[in-house]
Amino acid sequence: MIRLLPASILIIVALAGAGMTMVVYRAENAADRIRFETIAHAAADRVVNRTRQHIALLVSTHAFFVAHESEVSRDAFARFTASLSLEKDYEGIRGIGYARLIRTGEEAEAERDIAAAYGIERRIWPETTLDRRTPIVMLEPPDEMNRAALGLDMFAEQHRREAMLAALESGAPRASAPVELAQEITEDKQAGFLVYIPFRPRADGPAAGFVYAPFRAGDLHAAALGGPDRLPLTFQTLDTTGEEAVPLYRSQGYGESEAYKNLKTQSVVDVAGRQWTFNVHATPEFRSRVQHLYSMVTGAISLLLALALAMSTRFQIKSVQAARALQAASHKAVQEKDLMLQEMKHRIKNSIARVLAIARQTAAVSETIDDFSQSFSARLSAMANAQDMLTRSHWRQADLRELLATELKQVLGSDFDERIDGPKVLLDERTTQALGLTFHELATNALKYGGISSGEGDLRISWTVTGRRKHRELRLDWVETSSVPIETAGGFSTGSGFGTRLIDANIRGELGGQLERELRPEGMSVRMVIPLHDA
Repeated sequence: MIRLLPASILIIVALAGAGMTMVVYRAENAADRIRFETIAHAAADRVVNRTRQHIALLVSTHAFFVAHESEVSRDAFARFTASLSLEKDYEGIRGIGYARLIRTGEEAEAERDIAAAYGIERRIWPETTLDRRTPIVMLEPPDEMNRAALGLDMFAEQHRREAMLAALESGAPRASAPVELAQEITEDKQAGFLVYIPFRPRADGPAAGFVYAPFRAGDLHAAALGGPDRLPLTFQTLDTTGEEAVPLYRSQGYGESEAYKNLKTQSVVDVAGRQWTFNVHATPEFRSRVQHLYSMVTGAISLLLALALAMSTRFQIKSVQAARALQAASHKAVQEKDLMLQEMKHRIKNSIARVLAIARQTAAVSETIDDFSQSFSARLSAMANAQDMLTRSHWRQADLRELLATELKQVLGSDFDERIDGPKVLLDERTTQALGLTFHELATNALKYGGISSGEGDLRISWTVTGRRKHRELRLDWVETSSVPIETAGGFSTGSGFGTRLIDANIRGELGGQLERELRPEGMSVRMVIPLHDA
């Protein structure tokens, strides 16, 4: 279960980081929305404020007319409007003019005033069936576009007429619905609108005409939205006073950018009695900065934190496990040490017992001290050889071929490797010690009675392994041959000698095996069958 702790910490911290990242992501979106709406409303305010500034000029012109208590002459009007610097400071307003309110049939006087003021012979236009007319008799500045509008009866057109009637009723400035201005005589045509203020020579008297101003909507919006503080927006202005929304202005690229899909807003403002609706969309420039930078940073930090915590936990777990393993190894080493000491005591006791037995038996058959010393030393050497092999293998196993070759070389004084044949067999401790003494006794007997020392005899040793697993057996054949009859001294044939009894004790008694001897005039053979145990 503790192995799952790093992965669990990684998942939990990563999920918490994902939650934090989502919160930051939403906060960034909300901040973008607030920033966009702030800019969008500021853009709409620019247009509205600029329009109202221009209407304020119209109000001051109306005040100029009221101050004269009569219709102002064209010269005085021209001087007044020139002082306003319309073309320089008030881009978007086409000019300021005066439209006289007359009855149909009284056009001649208006036509004479236009001719006298501007040197233009122009009839009032267009024709009308209405009983009143409002021809433009003054319009400044007198450029080509404004001169084209002189004499226009604005009362004849519905949108203009509705605005003038609304101004008469309210006495305040009133704007018209979007129209095409009479000044649009070039290919660059724009939607426009007009703002009217009724002029009454006496406050309680009838209206004599209208002080008005024509506006080009495109120029007005460009002046309000352009400049050094150009906004990253696309803009559309609609006149939504009536049942149908009428376009007044539409910026280039409006609605084409993918950026506006989630960032768009709408606001409605009253402008001189008309309801204008501003639709604003964000442009790619609004999102030119790296998108969701803080979200990405938060997500990356959260992921790194999750990985760091998971790795730290994993290292802590490994440290604890290593400490426990070290403690267990120390405990095991102590146990193994105790076990080794106990085993060493046991082995020493067994070795002492075997040495004592060999000493007693050797002493019983030895005639002199020298005979005892030689036989006893040789048998102790055989035991020492077996012990040495076991020691080199940490008391686990010894190789049969190596054990046999060592004993033959020690007793017979030469190598018998070419006379030894058999597969590799590993012997356990008990089998090694028993076979070591057995091989020593057989080699000593061959040296004494087999003619090997004189070169008249030969020795061949072979073995095989039969059976499987727990039922394996070692079958070893010791075959001596001689060109002269082999002596039978030593009691080997009858089993009366100490060496013979020692071999029997080792093979039959110690190892639980079988032993067959055959003595012939030309040689002797011994077959041993010994159960094998895993070394």
